[in-house]
Amino acid sequence: MTSLPPDVYPWLATHLPGEPVTSVEPVRSGPAGAVFAVQTADRRCYLKVCAPPYAFEPGLTTRLAEWFPADIPEVVAADEPRRWLLLADAGETVKALSQADGDLGRWDGMLRRFAALQQAALPHRDALLQHGVADRRLAQLPALFEQISADTPALLVGKADGFSEADYARLRGFAPIVRRLCEQAAVYAVPETLHHDDFHAGNVALRDSHYRFFDWGESCWAHPFYSLVITLRYARYIFHAGPAQLDHLRDVYLACWLDYEPLPRLLELLTITHQLAALCRALTWWTVTPLVAPEYRAELRDSAPYWLLTFLNNTPLEA
Repeated sequence: MTSLPPDVYPWLATHLPGEPVTSVEPVRSGPAGAVFAVQTADRRCYLKVCAPPYAFEPGLTTRLAEWFPADIPEVVAADEPRRWLLLADAGETVKALSQADGDLGRWDGMLRRFAALQQAALPHRDALLQHGVADRRLAQLPALFEQISADTPALLVGKADGFSEADYARLRGFAPIVRRLCEQAAVYAVPETLHHDDFHAGNVALRDSHYRFFDWGESCWAHPFYSLVITLRYARYIFHAGPAQLDHLRDVYLACWLDYEPLPRLLELLTITHQLAALCRALTWWTVTPLVAPEYRAELRDSAPYWLLTFLNNTPLEA
């Protein structure tokens, strides 16, 4: 567990005036940073000390909370240079609630609210890109694919947990297909917007029917449908959702985009974006892994190859 920064108590006192801190307890730590529960006499907050690759998360979350206060946990304080983010407790996660009762019914509201947030974010593209959100629009993906596919050390070519020589040869010939997939997706009217590349029920809080979305450190500007892939995988492998449940969740989300395309075309588009979502996820890990703390690099070294193979084989919903 990452230790609590030694100068954090004066900072907390400054940003929680009149609320003496009674305890600060570790919650979790990992490549993205460390989270601590901050308890005062009146409430609980969560302090996230973001890892360097996620340095833009405190500022991004602050801006999203300003624009969409009903959809983001209250930002009590943020220190962008030190990568600290203090959020008010927004309730139990949808994951914890669903694990307690086995009910995935609340996921419908989660998906609808998230799609509404993605659509509301459309006017903020330039501000978010300037803030450091990665640009993975369809027009950028062919060049990004060329870059990642040329990085043989990162793809562990010829090594365990990486690309075999045969798969790598297939990958190197895949550039025309990447361009074609991007061109096909661009034909549809669904706009590119803010994509949460780790969107699942563990990163959504729920209280009094209000869903709030957090952990934005892996977000980018891309096709919105990419966000659905992680949620469907989570439902399948964490909650053992069957085909009918997965189809229901898919349809709930797609219904939010009917103003842009009719359902048959949205389903066509989804087959394309499911595959491209795996490429986007590979790019996330390819970008992050070299920059995380050394103790996490071995754990993550196969993440970019795994997702790029998932893209190559078009198996986005398979483990």
